This record gives sequence, structure tokens and C-alpha cells, in this order.
Amino acid sequence: MLSIWSPTTTTAAWLVICLLGFAVAERLWPYRIDWQPTRRDISTDGLLLITASLVDGLLRLGGLWLTQWATGQGYSPGLASAWPLALAVPVAIVVGELGPYTLHRWAHKHPWGWRWHQLHHGPVQVNVSNSVRVHPVNLTWNIASRGLLWWSLGLTPETLAWATLFMMLQSVAVHANVRGRIGFLAYLIGSAEAHRWHHSTQENEALNFGTTVPLWDQLLGTWHNPTGLGPSTVGLHALPK
Repeated sequence: MLSIWSPTTTTAAWLVICLLGFAVAERLWPYRIDWQPTRRDISTDGLLLITASLVDGLLRLGGLWLTQWATGQGYSPGLASAWPLALAVPVAIVVGELGPYTLHRWAHKHPWGWRWHQLHHGPVQVNVSNSVRVHPVNLTWNIASRGLLWWSLGLTPETLAWATLFMMLQSVAVHANVRGRIGFLAYLIGSAEAHRWHHSTQENEALNFGTTVPLWDQLLGTWHNPTGLGPSTVGLHALPK
């Protein structure tokens, strides 16, 4: 797929596959029946997905311009451009999570950041549909912070393509309203049982700011161990005083 289609077509097709696949799983094996999205939810989230696609396209153009400008200034690719995929892709995933993690944590603590991020926490359920409910400003800082770190390492386009596909899968999977647990893997990659706690209405439970991997939460003290049945209610929470 990566060699046949353009990167834009590949990522768009992969996102559709992820959304449809987990949407079917939600119908067959729901974690909570009352968390099924309504038609209105799906319409709202669909419009936001279209907006997100436009924002992503514009940022890609900006990234291309930045790369061309840097090349003209004598910038040469970093050491990561020579790494094998088996090393480069995991590094890209972990490093690519750091910027969004930092800004995500900040957005839960400061009114300006919460102003744009709270849209994602508005629903009183967690499901595949609202995995794409992200404000354009919030999306912009996620993509930009991740892209700048990737660019500084000089990672190859193939590495970034594989890392992006995995991160897109995780973004949908952690919101899936599907029963079941992934066991020990929840300590290595993002999981629905951990991310549901992040959507809790209780501010002291709304941790786990990482989406793709929990490493930064574990290292920086914001990891909420995904034990028990999950939060009693999800949705907006009050900012700390």
C-alpha cells in the first residue's frame, strides 16, 4: 500500500479502515450500551473529521515549505535518516508522542488550552465516533509539535509513514467502546481501558495524557493504572484551582 498509493491516500484509506473496523466491533461487543453514538454525534464528528483533513493538508504543505527552506539554508538530514526501520519507527513513535503529550497535559491545567481541548471531552461517552472530535487549534498544535520533533531527527518518509499509520490506529483504538482488555500490553501501548480514565469527570482521574504509548505518563508521573471497571462518568471536568 505504501509503495502504490500516495501518502495522503494511504493515510486516508487507513483511517477509514480503522474507524469502520472498530465501529463494527463496538456494535458486536460493546463495553457499554449507553456509549453508542447517536446520528447527531456521527454527523458532528464527521464534519470535524472533514475540517481535520483540511487542517492536516495545510500543515503538510507548511512542512514541505519548511523542509525546502531548510535545504536551501544548508540543512542536512539528521543521523536518524540512516537508521533501519526496526529502530527508526519505534523511536519516531515514542518521540512523536512527546510534543502532543506535553501540550495535552498543559491543556488540562490551563484555561487557554482547555478552551480548545474541551471539545474532545464534551461527549458523555467514549467511542470510535468521538475519537475524531478535535478542535482545529488542538489538532494544529498536535501535528506541529510532533512534526517538528520528527523533522529535527531527520527521519525518512518511509519511517514517518509507518509511524503515522500506527499512531492513527492507536488514536481510534483507545476510544473504542469495545469490551475486553489487552493485559500487559496496556503498559507498552495505548489502550481503551487506560484512556477511558482520561475522560473521567473527576480531575484527579483524568490522567493518562499519552495516546499511542503510555511511556511519558509513566516517566513523568501522570500514569493512572488501568485497573477496575473504569470511571463511573465521563465528560467535562473542572480545571484545578
